[in-house]
Amino acid sequence: MTPRAQLTAVLKALRFHDGCVRDLSNIPANDWRGLLRALDRAHLTLALASRCRNSLPETVRHRLETNLAANRVRYDRLIAAQSLITDALSSNGLDYVVLKGLAQWPWYSDDPALRPQYDIDIYVPAESMDAAVRTVQSLGYSFAGDVLDQGSDHLPVMIRRTGWTWRGDYFDPEMPHSLELHFRFWNASMMRFCTEDFSRFRRRRVERQVGALRFQTLHPVDGLSYSAMHLVRHLLNGDMRLSHVYEIAHFLERSSTADGFWAEWRETALPRTRAMEGIAFRLASDWFHCALHPEAREAIRSLPANIQRWFSFYASAPGWSPSTAAVGSAKNEIWLHFCLLDNAGDRWRIASRRLFPRRRTRVLLDPHIPAAKAGRALRIRRLLFEVSFIARRALHHFGTLAPTILGGLRWYFGSGSPADRKRCSETARP
Repeated sequence: MTPRAQLTAVLKALRFHDGCVRDLSNIPANDWRGLLRALDRAHLTLALASRCRNSLPETVRHRLETNLAANRVRYDRLIAAQSLITDALSSNGLDYVVLKGLAQWPWYSDDPALRPQYDIDIYVPAESMDAAVRTVQSLGYSFAGDVLDQGSDHLPVMIRRTGWTWRGDYFDPEMPHSLELHFRFWNASMMRFCTEDFSRFRRRRVERQVGALRFQTLHPVDGLSYSAMHLVRHLLNGDMRLSHVYEIAHFLERSSTADGFWAEWRETALPRTRAMEGIAFRLASDWFHCALHPEAREAIRSLPANIQRWFSFYASAPGWSPSTAAVGSAKNEIWLHFCLLDNAGDRWRIASRRLFPRRRTRVLLDPHIPAAKAGRALRIRRLLFEVSFIARRALHHFGTLAPTILGGLRWYFGSGSPADRKRCSETARP
């Protein structure tokens, strides 16, 4: 089996309905190590462990059980770290909203201890950000870098300089959780669509309790909107993880009979996010065969024709599927982005940014080691690591250029008549 076929077999096993574990037995024993590494990067290892481990070879089960045990230790440390941060913010009279992470329980995951988490994401209003930074700095956090990514919704990542080093284990109990302080929910200037006022997210926040930990988070309706926005943003930027889709599918499955929630969603959800929610719902349904409440099904059915056409062209085709989405052989999500834009100028900006990226992503090897304690050997390894990373990214972008252009030609000329092609490039309005 090819790596893509193996990953597809795992995704079939994770379906909520019509799941099939039979193909897992066809994966050669020697290939499981590489496959598990791919699942680690996709953040799906624990989902496979919790739902399918009895159908796996003994050596694979042992590895997954080790991951589950280690993640429970990480979970306990996550609770302690987040409690320290939110208590400090509250003690200083600062408003905050916890995003994703522990706030995803209970509908996005059955057990918060079975969900991998590496960052603590917290939204803080812009007027309180300086005070929030000082507060978390007093807890030992500092910025890992000094450059603000203009495409990001948060300040540079903050970490504690504990001296920890990466050892290749995504479930290392000693791995510290980083902190991201968000100053906005959506970057309309970067994405070029959806200029909705999201201040309601902050006003409607609710209190959530996980174990003994209490914290402020999004209202469930706003939480679904934000999760869909988060998925679509990563999809359109070409760095979506399969776990983003799986968690939406989990939500849809668990809420499929929650008439009260969906009635409130219908009445209060923000209109301009409906297309993004429909996209997220369709990906979740197509890939993980989750149940759908009639309101969620209607959100999919109501997607504009050009978005529906994109799904028929790419999302169900061999060139863009759950397995290939993790590999990224082309950037055909650009043409989906075109469906959400209002004018040719915005489409040109997006195509230029995605096909010929000019922003250099700064990476740092072992950032938890302070510069003052970094010896000459580590400084050399950091330089080589960054050069290697930039070279790999350049090769990736070069390798996707021709397939993406061919995909765009197929998208344009496969849309039928000139009038159809014009409609194909019109904005998708909810």
